[in-house]
Amino acid sequence: QLPQNNTLVALPIVAIENILSFMSYDEISQLRLVCKRMDLVCQRMLNQGFLKVERYHNLCQKQVKAQLPRRESERRNHSLARHADILAAVETRLSLLNMTFMKYVDSNLCCFIPGKVIDEIYRVLRYVNSTRAPQRAHEVLQELRDISSMAMEYFDEKIVPILKRKLPGSDVSGRLMGSPP
Repeated sequence: QLPQNNTLVALPIVAIENILSFMSYDEISQLRLVCKRMDLVCQRMLNQGFLKVERYHNLCQKQVKAQLPRRESERRNHSLARHADILAAVETRLSLLNMTFMKYVDSNLCCFIPGKVIDEIYRVLRYVNSTRAPQRAHEVLQELRDISSMAMEYFDEKIVPILKRKLPGSDVSGRLMGSPP
């Protein structure tokens, strides 16, 4: 049921999403606490944000790979070698995040929770796209590695045990049916 007063949450969902699109994903993740309606809108935006950052990464990676030489020996000395290294490391991070969260997101048990991680991936990708000579991969990716690792650890330790009880095919104790205790 929609609120009857003239508040932000009384607006159509499309209008709310348009307004929130000017905010960071971290800010959007924090707005989930406002009310149930805002939670639903923000969850949807966070899930879409993760999918968008994956697509943006794929686009960046295709552009860089298209400019790299075919021979591996020539790639190491190419001006885009560091770009490719950073994008490969981001791909690994995206894969880990996908394996950690998306099983539960696809089951509609939660949303992609760490908005700050989406923001950091975008920061890295924009840096790679705008810099001719980027720093070494480990320097560029330090913050992303830290916050994504913390988010995945927290999710696995604190949230997954709760979600496992809600998964279809699990018994009351949270164990999957057919699996040993």
